[in-house]
Amino acid sequence: MGMLNGLLAVVTGAGQGIGQGIAEHLASEGASLALMGRTAKSLKETVARVEAAGAAAVSVHLGSVSDEADVERVLSEIGTRHGKMDVLVNNAGIVDQAEFLDVRYEKWLEVIATDLNGTFLMTQRAARRMKDTGGGAVINIASIDANGWDGPQSSYVAAKAAVVGFTKNAAKDLAAHNIRVNSVSPGWTHTKMIEEFVSAEALNYMLTRFERVPMRRLVKIKEVAEAVGFLASSRASGITGIDVPVDCGTLATLHVYESLPG
Repeated sequence: MGMLNGLLAVVTGAGQGIGQGIAEHLASEGASLALMGRTAKSLKETVARVEAAGAAAVSVHLGSVSDEADVERVLSEIGTRHGKMDVLVNNAGIVDQAEFLDVRYEKWLEVIATDLNGTFLMTQRAARRMKDTGGGAVINIASIDANGWDGPQSSYVAAKAAVVGFTKNAAKDLAAHNIRVNSVSPGWTHTKMIEEFVSAEALNYMLTRFERVPMRRLVKIKEVAEAVGFLASSRASGITGIDVPVDCGTLATLHVYESLPG
């Protein structure tokens, strides 16, 4: 008996990486799935995975979370197909790697539009529907990068910090409608994107002896997904407005003392 049996979960950015892992885990806990993404091809593998994991039903909806018309259309499609939505996971996100003085404004706006505005649009429009069907749970995928510099990606850091603040505000406003809102902040996670981003030597180091991280390894996608599943379930019925870091202890230390010579 899964802890999400009978629930309908909407997952954005579900075509790969963390989003795909979240969808698969929610399915394994008994949820039906509505997957949202920008391309059908990227969602095809996820459909196979959630069906194999036991999803009671699965539907695919193409659209951009940063487009208000797309958001309204997709949520209406989901309502028609499934009748209601119980869980929303705002996972869709992009990043722009650029040194601060070289950031192009159009790229800044693109990241903010997806990572922050998309989270707002999906949460607000889903909550308008959830309040009429008994409530629900929203889980926003933020990042430990909300806490500071983690590479040349200022727009991403700004967006994720805003997502954490937005989560708290939405949690207060939506509590009256029996809608819980929390966020999960992954640390450096073992995804295909990471494998393509770093060298084989660096990947081995991060997997086996990652000195900056107390647990000395990358986070596993399943570890992020399980935190999301818990927050989506009735086991977290008294939890709203918090951010849950899943980072193998990265934020537990400022890494000053450890870096001192001698």
